Amino acid sequence: MELRREEPDDTDFLRQLFYAVRSPEFGIAGWPEDLLRDFLAMQERMQWTHYDRMYEQLERWIVEREGQPVGRLYLATEPDALRIVEISVMPESRGCGVGSALLQGVLAQASTAGLDVVLSVDRGNLAENLYRRMGFDAVRDEGTKTGMRWRRPVS
Repeated sequence: MELRREEPDDTDFLRQLFYAVRSPEFGIAGWPEDLLRDFLAMQERMQWTHYDRMYEQLERWIVEREGQPVGRLYLATEPDALRIVEISVMPESRGCGVGSALLQGVLAQASTAGLDVVLSVDRGNLAENLYRRMGFDAVRDEGTKTGMRWRRPVS
């Protein structure tokens, strides 16, 4: 598995990834496929705008496995922590250790920099179990999300 900086040529993959990750939660509404695609395209644009406004220096990484993109990792450095803004992995690449490897890399990077790691996870997202196994604690109720923090080891 490798990380590389996101590039303008990644637009099609990012659109596919967003659809693959988000369509199951909206697909249950029974919308026609074209309406669902249009809605999710609008959601994706809103997410980009939100990220650009919220995170001044957002690091945008593409996750590749055997030379093929399988996900994305977005990070932002805050005064006291490294924030995982987003980890998204294509459904067919889940359960293979991609998320664990990404988290281990982020935790190592944060530890070296003397930072904790923070994130928000949707309630009911199975990734919350992974975060807990990796040492994250729930620290804040954010309505539909849970704020979590990994505290770096103090030597």
